[in-house]
Amino acid sequence: MNSLLQNLFQKFIKQKKFEENKYQGFSDAAICLFNALEKKGEAKVKDFLIKDFKGLPVSKEDGLASPSLIDNYFLQCEAGRALKSRLITIKEQLNKIINEYSRKNGKILIGNFGSGPGRDVINVLSSCHNNGNIKAIHIDKDVNSLKRGKRMAMNMGVGQHIEFVKESFLKYETEKKFDIILLIGIICPLNIENSVVVLQKIKKFLKEDGVIIASTATKKMGAEDPFTYYLMKWAADWEMFFKDEADLKKIYENAGYQWKGQFTEPLGFHMMGMGKPFVNE
Repeated sequence: MNSLLQNLFQKFIKQKKFEENKYQGFSDAAICLFNALEKKGEAKVKDFLIKDFKGLPVSKEDGLASPSLIDNYFLQCEAGRALKSRLITIKEQLNKIINEYSRKNGKILIGNFGSGPGRDVINVLSSCHNNGNIKAIHIDKDVNSLKRGKRMAMNMGVGQHIEFVKESFLKYETEKKFDIILLIGIICPLNIENSVVVLQKIKKFLKEDGVIIASTATKKMGAEDPFTYYLMKWAADWEMFFKDEADLKKIYENAGYQWKGQFTEPLGFHMMGMGKPFVNE
């Protein structure tokens, strides 16, 4: 195992206090993961992840079994917990925005661009009493993610409110205009310039009084969970371009939006910016 990985792991062990009982399961998962990775060698790590520990995160909606070793690790690490926190926080904020738009406009159309399964919107629709006035379109090029989203939506009783479209959202075309557009996790690996391009490209789909919510990983993630971030880069080529509020505000304004502020999940690893198109455009 290379020296950088060893140093990060030692820092990780110290931070998590593996001797404490409450971290014992996490300790076992992390140590087993490292032992297996070390035996495989860096050149084979991706095959190892795919062939030996292929699995999906636990989901009651999908009826999946207990998580695999790698899933168990990511579900318990700081970055993994932050993802769950992001999901909860987006649901809370999206509910507030939907209530605001419902009072003004009645019916609401949500565009979930690069949605994956789209659990965030599915959770919101399942909790809305007036969800008959809310429709959503989930756009993603990963057919398996969309299939999973369809199962989740049907199992939670909101399948009739969501359309699933297999397409890259950058190639997506429609005459419809959205009240709310979600861009969750999409600009995390992008620099400021490329993030601006993405937000510019999808602006045409937003209503004049619509709002776009885009999330990004913050610098706190790299600072407080360097081990998991290293694994993400090393094992899966998940490179992050960490941004702060000033970066996110710059992206929105350079893309032609009015900056409407931001919110974060409790751990502060993810920041969600909000913007509206300029009325005169």
